[in-house]
Amino acid sequence: MQFMDYTLLMITDKPASLRMWNPWLRASLTFLCATLLFSLAYAQSPLYTSNQNQYFLHGLAQAGYGNLRQDWLANTLDPTPLFSALVAWIFLLTHSEAVFYGIYALLMGIYLFSLVGIVTQIFDLHSTPGRFWGFLALIFLVHSAGWRFAVSRLLGTNWEYILEDGLAGQRLLGPVLQPSCFAVFLMLSIYLFMLRKPVLAVISACLAASFHPTYLLAAACLTLAYILATASEERQRLHQAAQLFGGQTKHGKSLAAWLIRPIGIGLVSLIAIAPILYYVSGNFGNTPVETTAQARAILINYRIPHHALVSHWFDATSLVKIGLFIAALWVIRNTRLLSVMLVCGLAAASLTIFQVLTGNQLLALIFPWRLSIFLLPLSTAMLLGALVRVTFDHGADWMERHSAAIRLASLGVITLTVIVGVVRFELDLQRKYQGPERAMEVYVASHYQPNDIFLTPTKMQDFRLAAGAPVFVDFKSIPYRDSDVLAWYRRVKLADRFYNQEDCSLLTEFIQSGVTKIVIEGDPTRDPPCMLPQPVYRNEMYQIYAGSAEK
Repeated sequence: MQFMDYTLLMITDKPASLRMWNPWLRASLTFLCATLLFSLAYAQSPLYTSNQNQYFLHGLAQAGYGNLRQDWLANTLDPTPLFSALVAWIFLLTHSEAVFYGIYALLMGIYLFSLVGIVTQIFDLHSTPGRFWGFLALIFLVHSAGWRFAVSRLLGTNWEYILEDGLAGQRLLGPVLQPSCFAVFLMLSIYLFMLRKPVLAVISACLAASFHPTYLLAAACLTLAYILATASEERQRLHQAAQLFGGQTKHGKSLAAWLIRPIGIGLVSLIAIAPILYYVSGNFGNTPVETTAQARAILINYRIPHHALVSHWFDATSLVKIGLFIAALWVIRNTRLLSVMLVCGLAAASLTIFQVLTGNQLLALIFPWRLSIFLLPLSTAMLLGALVRVTFDHGADWMERHSAAIRLASLGVITLTVIVGVVRFELDLQRKYQGPERAMEVYVASHYQPNDIFLTPTKMQDFRLAAGAPVFVDFKSIPYRDSDVLAWYRRVKLADRFYNQEDCSLLTEFIQSGVTKIVIEGDPTRDPPCMLPQPVYRNEMYQIYAGSAEK
């Protein structure tokens, strides 16, 4: 709350009037203002983009969106039930997709609040206005859409998120709302720990894992770090108390007093994580060993090698990120944050090395390197905080004389990032809604029949949610239960064989699976493939044919 009050004070420059406000109202307004600006600067992608086509499916189907309840994938086991429930309730209560932009903006605000709060716990950014505003401007800049655009043009797309994402192309934020974005509660957890609220810290970490079970490892590592740090502090406190009063305590009593808080933290974490742990272990761990091995191999080698195979993602950007992390450890070597980053960093490194040496499939899909999604943004923030402190310490007199100019320049940088972010979103929105694919999706949304299931090219990932219509399969959206993964893989291979080799013998199998409409991409003047009837829809890029059962 301290940094939010300070932000509003700098904006209004009317301390007397601020004292009349309720502190919580003042903090809330500051948080919302900073959230709005930061989310605009970061820039979201239009709904529904990329992974949203998978993670919004269950929730929208539950809410009765379009005809998605008939979709095969929507009827597989949901890997993120809490996120799906959130999507369903928002859509049922508001019937507005715009609310999802607001939800993600709030998550970005939690991220900003936590990140800046952690840095202000370590560096004295409030001693002069220029320090705080200079740091805030740098945070906005390195997270902005404009920065990402410039870096991608100069160094390539692999470097686009170099200062904020983790290893293996995994990141805490990103352009779209999805369950992984709830990792902002991991960052909030660390901030709460820095504020010496370890119980709230573990609850926050468990909340992140509840929205996306892939964060179970992160929650466990953070909990371990908090337990170790608290145990060390309790031991030191008891030792100091004993020295102060010059007395001796019984060993058993001393040991109980030393361990009671760390044990309590662990118990709170176990209780908080129990529901999602029970859901995952009870629903995703009961398949035969052979089925499990096949499904894991498909996911690792076919669907997500860019996330699951170290040999696939480890490159020059990885070395730079590791270098940033090591540099940050040096900067915070005398702070309370060191234990958190060190425990999580060692866990990530040791489990990654073990996975590479053993080739363990389960560990590859747990993504131990995903701990870097909060370690790397923290490292960047620590280095920027240190840079600001050193700069202002070495030029204190000059900085003090030009404090107003520094504030104005910082506000200028923030304003520029916001403008570029808004422009970026508008351009993305235009590209999404002006293409021939969108025209076809609009037609389908208003003309599909209750029993329609569409066969589409497997790379056409946006069709299902954009049209509100079920599809046979696509490559992007996947199930998570082992048996469903095998069924998905078979469907993808069949669809690819039909489209790439024009294997007309598969039409009967598609129709038996419920397919009623077939989407063909390409020249609309060519003869229909497989002697299909005349298309029911056609534009310059796509045609939709009725299946043979409707001839």
